[in-house]
Amino acid sequence: RTASKVNAHERMAEVNKVEDDIKQGMEFTFPWLSDSSKTKVKRFTLQDAVYQWMSKRIGKLAKNTTDLNKVGLDYFVKFMGKTQPLENITTSQMERFADWLDGRGLSKNTINIHLRTIKAMFRYYLMVDKLNKIPHIQQLSVPETEPIYITDNEFQSIMELDWLDDFYKRVFLFYRETGVRLKEPMMSVLDGSWIDIPNTSKTKKGRNIELDKPLQTIFIDLEDWCESGYGSTLVDRGADHISKKFKKTLRSIGADERKHFHSLRHTFAVRRLIQGTSIYDLKLLMGHSSVTTTEVYSNMNLKRVAQDFPTIVTSYVNEAKIGKWDTEKWDTISLPTTYMS
Repeated sequence: RTASKVNAHERMAEVNKVEDDIKQGMEFTFPWLSDSSKTKVKRFTLQDAVYQWMSKRIGKLAKNTTDLNKVGLDYFVKFMGKTQPLENITTSQMERFADWLDGRGLSKNTINIHLRTIKAMFRYYLMVDKLNKIPHIQQLSVPETEPIYITDNEFQSIMELDWLDDFYKRVFLFYRETGVRLKEPMMSVLDGSWIDIPNTSKTKKGRNIELDKPLQTIFIDLEDWCESGYGSTLVDRGADHISKKFKKTLRSIGADERKHFHSLRHTFAVRRLIQGTSIYDLKLLMGHSSVTTTEVYSNMNLKRVAQDFPTIVTSYVNEAKIGKWDTEKWDTISLPTTYMS
């Protein structure tokens, strides 16, 4: 900003005086950059931090994840104030923020998701030397709950609903037998007997699932429906429709209100463990990023599981006794022959 070496050295000396503060996120306006005769400090505010951090993440994460991050950070800015200097936020303020979220009626799991987002932002600014410390952010304690699955009797009741179209019965069977997430079939491709799930799925890791002939047929039907039926044009639209239809069937048979479409994925996991699939193989089948996520299924109440899946338990035990297991057999739940063709 000057042709004078003397002025340049003087200005550099002014900058060097506040070097550490600049690295901690503080912004300065020096006299030669404004009409002021004094150096003025501008704090690195929470609003600045959120804007810069989210700008780096947009396009790198799934839209749902980005939207969820934004919701949590919007809450944070609303509670703390836009002009709050980032370096001034304390552990006690974070505790009050968690209480504030709880007072708004958010579930503990949702609050923990928001706290993890905020912690990730703080850790980023610590890593890039804009902070020299970060507040302690404590996750809320959430009681351990067992996965909510669909029992043999409940699934049989769904298959016997007169008003439910055969297409949906076949689709629900597909999800129960594969354990795929709701939107994964709609972004996958059938290659021979395998469906290739791309790395745009939740864990950002592609995986492959082998289908037998009946499941291949159902996948093709679902694919056609997505392209030309109700589910055409938008993946979200088709997935949302199937999820709501399944919830309607659950209410129709009088199932527990806590059960929902994702319960089919839990059902797949529990059934596979009963059949003897190892926890590590199950991790691969379900596309979990860590076996820790999968291990929740190994802590089920065995007595209750045996009662909820009597057909598959009996079949597996009997086959094991004579040293063989028919991998083509799904179980003894009766399905109309059209589902198996």
